[in-house]
Amino acid sequence: MLDASVETPITLRAFEWVDDILSGKLSACKRIKQACKRFRHDLKRAGTDRFPFFFDMEASEHMCAFMEALPHIEGSWAARGENITLLGWQAFLISQIGGWRHMVTGIRRFRTAYIEVPRKNGKSTLLAGVGLYFLVPDGEPGAKVYSAAASTHQARIVFDAARVMALSGHADGMALDKLLGLRVEEHKIKTNDPAAVFQPIASQTKSKDGKNPHCAIIDELHEHEKRDVWDSMASALGAREQPLLIAITTAGYNTGGICYEQRKYLQRILDGAFEDDSYFGLIFEADEGDEPGDQSTWEKANPSLHAAKSLHYMQDEWKKAAASPAAMGEFLRKHLDIWTSVGASAIDMTAWRASEDPDMRLADFAGRRALIGVDLGTRHDPSSVTVVIPDEDSPSGGPLRVFSWHFLPEKVVDAPGNEHLWGWKRDGHIFTTPGSELDLHIVESLVLQLAGLGDDSWGWSGLPELDVEMVIYDALFASQMAAAWETAGLNVVELRSRASNLNEPFNKLIAAVDDHRLINDGNPVLTWMASNTLLKQVQGGDYIYPAKLAPEDKIDGIVALINALWPLCQATEDEGKGVVTQGFVDV
Repeated sequence: MLDASVETPITLRAFEWVDDILSGKLSACKRIKQACKRFRHDLKRAGTDRFPFFFDMEASEHMCAFMEALPHIEGSWAARGENITLLGWQAFLISQIGGWRHMVTGIRRFRTAYIEVPRKNGKSTLLAGVGLYFLVPDGEPGAKVYSAAASTHQARIVFDAARVMALSGHADGMALDKLLGLRVEEHKIKTNDPAAVFQPIASQTKSKDGKNPHCAIIDELHEHEKRDVWDSMASALGAREQPLLIAITTAGYNTGGICYEQRKYLQRILDGAFEDDSYFGLIFEADEGDEPGDQSTWEKANPSLHAAKSLHYMQDEWKKAAASPAAMGEFLRKHLDIWTSVGASAIDMTAWRASEDPDMRLADFAGRRALIGVDLGTRHDPSSVTVVIPDEDSPSGGPLRVFSWHFLPEKVVDAPGNEHLWGWKRDGHIFTTPGSELDLHIVESLVLQLAGLGDDSWGWSGLPELDVEMVIYDALFASQMAAAWETAGLNVVELRSRASNLNEPFNKLIAAVDDHRLINDGNPVLTWMASNTLLKQVQGGDYIYPAKLAPEDKIDGIVALINALWPLCQATEDEGKGVVTQGFVDV
């Protein structure tokens, strides 16, 4: 259902880019090939009962042409007074947002767009143009456009680019601000429509709720430690007929955050495992196994290489990365879009994610030997329980299967700014008890249930009975609970959180992750805690212990996991019995 009678050179440029990707003329990663195949597939089924959308070439060209009427604002192009020329990938992105329409209502198909692309590929300039288009040319009465980010500085990057474009651009012989009827202020861009506005908004802004966005632009989503901005913007879209929530970001390291959540959602769509016709996305990245120093890898991950991003710049960045492990992590994240651990993070998150098995079920291990680790938090910190099930045939070097449960008071989860915790509670990954203090009986009863000693007073009856060899807990807040476990007949060990106690099991955890022997069930809370875990070393000694960068970076589940691994590091009287005789815990 394509109208070839309309002149649409920029949209055709997007089509040619798709052809070049799928023919192999242009180097592309797996995810970009999938996105192009998705587009081709949608064109074939357009206008059917199961897919009531069509691609409107004229609507696509309208948005693309507006983008190319905007001026460059930085660099040699700006010095020469040139306007933007959309590269193939940029034309494809804009055409997808503007071109797909419902065959009956005519409203836009895509309401959400998630784009991952390395830095220096012109993403902020592109977002600024999108914001201006939705403010005026899109024709939405009372259009409200927000440039949202984790900080005021980041939020202003896109907004300030739009300001400069509006003040310096010309089209049809007129200044762009006059042509569009814009009043450009320091903190807002207004139009002749008194209800319309374009302004920046940051995570810490208290008034971000109650907005009614026609277009919400989120720059560098990976920097959002909390999900409040995304959730507040997404929930506000319902009041508009054809709004857009668009995020463009580089890769990050927080695999428990909102950014990685959206990435995984898009991956499921591109893999064909899930269908969401309102969600568009592109992920430019190096594929697994690609050499990070090869130019072909750079071209695959950086669609603006040789244009907005120079080859010489990439060569210089690679030289720095090759000389420094710390710089290498930055290079992989910022230039190849590879999610890596931050700074001195103890756990290799790439290896951790590669060992996730969401299909693993605890019921499949009923009756198996198990070690339980417990870490109880303060009122604002989670309490966590982990189960480690060693491989029966290879107790020392085989796989270690990990399951986890996490607990918080209901008031903490529901507090403003903790929307990420609320989402995990909704999905069954965090358990709560009423009030502002956790009722520790919920933790006590879980451990008893896992050992086949529970009474289902807290709803754990669906869990299988394990052969619980030992329960290892941190002494803080746990004396009464430990007494109840011991009375029930469990082998209970108190492990003080000191470097001398945690050193060996922490090293074991790191090694097991590196060797892909620690298989976790994909619990996003534990994954988030793993990404928060830093390695600290005792001054003047060889002991290491887990730590975190900031108070909000919780690691309680990893501490519980380290506790559960502790017995596997101890000498035994009898190799077959597993009775600990060394490693006194109260040191």
